[in-house]
Amino acid sequence: MTVERDRVLRQLREGNERYVRERGTELIGGVPGVVPAHRPVAVVIGCSDARVPVEQVFDQPPGSLFIVRVAGHVLEPAALASILYAIRDLEVRLVVVLGHQSCGAVCAALSGSADEALRPLVAPIAGRLQLLGDEGRCEDAAVRANARAAVAEVHAYLHEVAPDLAGSVDVCGAIKSLDSGEVEWLD
Repeated sequence: MTVERDRVLRQLREGNERYVRERGTELIGGVPGVVPAHRPVAVVIGCSDARVPVEQVFDQPPGSLFIVRVAGHVLEPAALASILYAIRDLEVRLVVVLGHQSCGAVCAALSGSADEALRPLVAPIAGRLQLLGDEGRCEDAAVRANARAAVAEVHAYLHEVAPDLAGSVDVCGAIKSLDSGEVEWLD
């Protein structure tokens, strides 16, 4: 192991020890040994960006949100199946696509990244942005368009695989400002 890896692992271990000592009962419902019920009130499809900690953004306790995270909220099959699981098995009826300011995945798509390893991530976003024309070249507009397109993709997916449930599920988009932390809800 490298010195840097040792330092980071120690930092994570110490952080978990502090968490358990100071807030551990928050995770277990305030009663030692009692795990909270898994009853999320919403699915949040968020970006993998570490600056967007979903539970903190919405000030929600553990167990209250079903979070699906992938850079640029690209909806690959496992992400879509996860959303469907939450809707079918956990009876969640609200899905929020949470984009954010300065999204690296959206910026990579805007720049036309040719990195073949990033293609599964960048190509779907680039496809979403093509519909905008020149308007999609502005980063803020692209972030919003990417979130709106993901909302439309979730709607289409639900109508295809779970038409009996699709009408009872609300899907909306939102954008988190990294500057202020505020969430702007999209129409």
